[in-house]
Amino acid sequence: MDLLLLATIIGTSFISTIYLIYIFALLMSKPVPLVKNKIFPDISIVIPAYNEEAVIKDRIKNLAESYPVDKMEILISNDGSLDKTEEIAQKALEKYLMIGKVITHERSGVNKAINRGIEQASSEIVVITGSDGLFDENTIPDLMGVLMSSNDIGAVSGDIVTYAEGDTLFSKSESAYRSIYGKICTWESNLHSTYCFNGAVVAFKKKASSTLNARKGADDASMALSVIRNGYKCKYVPSAKFYELVPHEFSEQRRQKIRRATRLLEATIFNRDVFSPKYGKFGMIIYPLRFLMFAVVPLAFFLSLIMWTLLMASVNILYGLIFIGIMVSLVLMGKIRANIVSSFIIYQGYLLLGLFNMIRDVHIWEPNKRTGI
Repeated sequence: MDLLLLATIIGTSFISTIYLIYIFALLMSKPVPLVKNKIFPDISIVIPAYNEEAVIKDRIKNLAESYPVDKMEILISNDGSLDKTEEIAQKALEKYLMIGKVITHERSGVNKAINRGIEQASSEIVVITGSDGLFDENTIPDLMGVLMSSNDIGAVSGDIVTYAEGDTLFSKSESAYRSIYGKICTWESNLHSTYCFNGAVVAFKKKASSTLNARKGADDASMALSVIRNGYKCKYVPSAKFYELVPHEFSEQRRQKIRRATRLLEATIFNRDVFSPKYGKFGMIIYPLRFLMFAVVPLAFFLSLIMWTLLMASVNILYGLIFIGIMVSLVLMGKIRANIVSSFIIYQGYLLLGLFNMIRDVHIWEPNKRTGI
């Protein structure tokens, strides 16, 4: 029992230490004033798309209203869609007088689709975004303001604002998660760089990036890590918003979140050599903390739960059952009101499943079920 108690205390202390570091960092960090862009550079916007006939027209219309039409090129990288995505997208480009084209190719996954779009981009600044969401009038200008503010900034990413068709435990957990996610990314940006980008709202300089691995790693994290490897910085721009419809049903959210966790873990683990003084504060502080957060804490968290349950049950079986009941209640509290505790437990589960899911090939994606935007 003494050994079990010691292991339990060590595991709990380890998890607490990692998150106390983040809490302290967030309390000490101050937001950087937004750099307003006074010019509108030419940009190419790449949209990887698969079976997006329900949303692609509205997405193109939204882009036409988000930035000067004569300053942007739209490249729809149509990844083997089986519906009318290509036809609808081409007509929308013509209707809204947009410069651009639909690039149709065989099904190969989001990273390859993005690579194809970037290869055909005529501008030196590229924006990556998704089909199933919207920008507001400040999104692209705010991204450009920060991206163009310094020669050593190679990429920027904005904030995701989520909404759902239903109000459930799982849609509420997403909003609670997002409330803290952006603050961590902002702190990392202030210190050096963040690689936890939001793939639906990313902009970068082509000279700063490298080709994405077609099969491994999240496109957004992989892009940011390639930029950092090339000697540039990656900044988070919280005022640049992407409004995204998220699944509210457990099965849909589970599928999406486990896949995203798997891809993020792939990018993190396969780039572990950036844990080096060569990459400054990013390599010695930010990356190690994220590695522990993503790859170690989820396993330690659930092992600690098991050990606490066994420890309580060794005293009295009823204590073990009460402990389990408390943990379940903490998760279900998120159904009543979005809170970070419930969200934390749920997302540790996604990351743990993502770790085990890394043995599978998940580079081919399916769009979420939806009735529209």
